[in-house]
Amino acid sequence: MATRMKMRGALGAVVSGRIRDMQELRSLDDFGVWARGTSTVGTGAEAVPWSRDVDVSVGGVVVSPGDIIFADPLEGVVCIPRNKLDEVLEMLPRLTEADERVLEFVRGGVGVKEAFEKFR
Repeated sequence: MATRMKMRGALGAVVSGRIRDMQELRSLDDFGVWARGTSTVGTGAEAVPWSRDVDVSVGGVVVSPGDIIFADPLEGVVCIPRNKLDEVLEMLPRLTEADERVLEFVRGGVGVKEAFEKFR
């Protein structure tokens, strides 16, 4: 299924469930897959494509066509609504700086709670 999605132009897949065949998935160049977990059991007839370019709900989050999906291989996936992208990009430098200051203070012996209260 992932190979077919890639052939049709998909850049990756976010699965609100479990996946299998990790070795095959990892062999697909430039195609990322993020899922809630893995399984040795296949989906059988449970996975049926029904539409594309429509709103979907994934774990209670509505994802719309054109939304930005940011997927980190270690930390997970976040959906940024297209109309909020500029706001998020404006916010990121302040959040990054705050995290760096917290880390600096914690390394200097300040407790995490105190560092968070001061910078976050």
